[in-house]
Amino acid sequence: MTVSHPPRRLRARLPCAVLAVAALAATPRPARALHLLDQELSLEGGGARPKLVVALAAAPPSDSLDFDLLGKATAPPPSPDDAKMKTRRKYLQAHQRVGLGILGLEIATVVVGQLNYNDKFGTANTGKYVLPHKVLAYTTFGVFAVGGSLALLAPRPPGKPNRGWDRVRVHKLGMLLATAGMVAQAVYGIQTRNREGYLNQEQIAKTHLIIGYGTLAATGVAVGALVF
Repeated sequence: MTVSHPPRRLRARLPCAVLAVAALAATPRPARALHLLDQELSLEGGGARPKLVVALAAAPPSDSLDFDLLGKATAPPPSPDDAKMKTRRKYLQAHQRVGLGILGLEIATVVVGQLNYNDKFGTANTGKYVLPHKVLAYTTFGVFAVGGSLALLAPRPPGKPNRGWDRVRVHKLGMLLATAGMVAQAVYGIQTRNREGYLNQEQIAKTHLIIGYGTLAATGVAVGALVF
């Protein structure tokens, strides 16, 4: 019996074919690995070891560069000086309004006082201006006292520098002279009334009238120093 052998070329290629088939069999099929792309990457351990899950999440890009490392700063507590300055502003604003009213009342009082003087020591002597002048005089004196009290009660600013002769200094000087004039008018007005029938009544009344004009001028300077 004769055994036939394969050709020599076939025997030489046979080991290469066997290796190629073995490598192809060891390569994983694509279909078996595709389902792994749809699952989360996870590492599972048995027993008491924790389960670790790694999830990849894409964060949206941010174009803003605004960020605060220290957070929002808390507002500082209100200072007592701030409260004093607010109170001072309110008092001085009211003082200014009252000052304008005082100037108007003084003008009316001086005008009526001049008419009363002309009527009293003239030829008519009707006495029709006595009551209007008295009402205006007492009203002006009362409003003047209120305006001065507002200025005195206003809190003083801390550490205010000396600015020399500014508008405020002129205003204070004018109101100081006006205060002295108000007091002098009250004294001479009462004396004029009490000297009824005496020869010196006209002289006292004239002095009272002159002080009234001087007080009006001082008040005008004081108010004008701040308003104009």
